[in-house]
Amino acid sequence: MSTEQFLLAFRRFISRRGLCSTIYSDNAKTFKRAELELKNFWRCMLHPSVQDLFSTHGITWKYIVEKGAWWGGFWERHFRTIKTCLRKIIGRSSLSLNELETVFIEIEAMINSRPITYIYDDPSEPSPLTPAHFLIGKRLLSLPVTRVSREDLTGSRLSLLKRYRHQQNLLNQFWNRWRKHYLLSLRSI
Repeated sequence: MSTEQFLLAFRRFISRRGLCSTIYSDNAKTFKRAELELKNFWRCMLHPSVQDLFSTHGITWKYIVEKGAWWGGFWERHFRTIKTCLRKIIGRSSLSLNELETVFIEIEAMINSRPITYIYDDPSEPSPLTPAHFLIGKRLLSLPVTRVSREDLTGSRLSLLKRYRHQQNLLNQFWNRWRKHYLLSLRSI
């Protein structure tokens, strides 16, 4: 990934999640160059109100120890699991760019809605805490799966239903694979 590609991805991240205060990363040249570019960007803001906003919301970049990949082992292992599952389910699947983006964002919601605290059997107990609670203050939800009879559809509507079902199938496959890998990784911690 080039520095430019990273900065574009970072802009998308901030637009979706808001400005963060700290970034943890490995020592890749792309990240170091991006940090330099961001610092230059903050310096270039001449208007006092903009400078005030960024000075109070400055970003601290923290790197793991050089040549110490084990320091980021937890998140690296987590990302590897996600990438492995994605490769398995997407494979040679033919998805348009919009379909692929939708599937990725729905997978992002799945992962960020996983419980990170104990799940009680009693419904009167508190709901489990998820990463989404830290991001948006509540669990992420996606649209429910709808059941439509094929007999009710013709032409383009039938084609749309087929594409939708294909995407739902990919999401279900991802969930089943990822859940198994994730639960196994929790046992090894």
